[in-house]
Amino acid sequence: MSALQSLCVTLCYTCVAVGVVSLLTPQKRTRRVMGFVIGLFFISSIASAVAAHTDEIAVEEPEVSEIVAPTYCEEDYQRQVAQMTADNLTEALNELLKNEGIFAEDIQLTLKISDEGRISVKRAVIYINEADRDRTEKIESVVYRNIAKEPEVYVAGETSQQMAE
Repeated sequence: MSALQSLCVTLCYTCVAVGVVSLLTPQKRTRRVMGFVIGLFFISSIASAVAAHTDEIAVEEPEVSEIVAPTYCEEDYQRQVAQMTADNLTEALNELLKNEGIFAEDIQLTLKISDEGRISVKRAVIYINEADRDRTEKIESVVYRNIAKEPEVYVAGETSQQMAE
């Protein structure tokens, strides 16, 4: 602590001395030379103060066993990215359908991640209400244009077998 205090006191005195000398220095040629001298004085003052107290400053390196390395799992990262992508796509599809006057009850997307890290839609399921049953083709068209995947459209509450009949 005394090393830091001594360094601060030296810094303050040096700044005051540099300020006074720079105010008293005349303009033109002398000012450049004095600026150089003042800079050297300032740097040497700080360097000597630091050098005088380097033995008091304790720098301890942590033991290797104390350093906690963060764990990283590529699969977890890919799952998080896929989930965020699915959420964003779901929200975007919902907005696109709302712009067409169709209010989806639920949109479920299943994504797949290739070995190269590409994310694509594997399956798209959209649940609509009974009033939008006759707009199934429009829903399929909007979804296919935006995610290049033909969606499965179901009326909310019905199962896939009831839709097939």
